[in-house]
Amino acid sequence: MEVMKLIGISLFSTVLCMIIKKDRPEIAMFIGILTGIMIFLSVIFKLNFIIDGIENLANRANIPSMYITLIIKLIGIAYLMEFAIQLCKDSGENSIASKLEFGGKIIVMTMSFPILLSIIEMVLDIIP
Repeated sequence: MEVMKLIGISLFSTVLCMIIKKDRPEIAMFIGILTGIMIFLSVIFKLNFIIDGIENLANRANIPSMYITLIIKLIGIAYLMEFAIQLCKDSGENSIASKLEFGGKIIVMTMSFPILLSIIEMVLDIIP
C-alpha cells in the first residue's frame, strides 16, 4: 500500500506542477522539491529493516562490524548525494550538481580507503 501512496503523491504533485508552472514557475519548482523531500522521508524509515538484516548476516559470517558500518554509511552517503544532485538538476543548477557529484565521489573514495587497505593486507598475507 505504501507504493500506491507514493505514486498518488507523485502524480498529484506532477499534475499540480504542470498547472502552476505556466503562471508561477518558482512555486512549481518548490512543490517539486517538497514532494521529493516528502517521498525521501517516507521511505528512509523503511531502511532499518535492511540494515538490521545486513548486520545479522555480518554477525553470522564473523565479519567485523567496523566494515559493515562503514559500508552502510557509504551506501547512505551515495543515496543522499544522488538525491541532492537530482534536486539541483530539477532546480536547473546543473553546474552545482556536477560539483556535488564530484565531491560525493571524493568523500566515498576517502571513506572506503580503510577497506581497500585491509583487502591489500589480506592479499599480502596470502602471498609468501
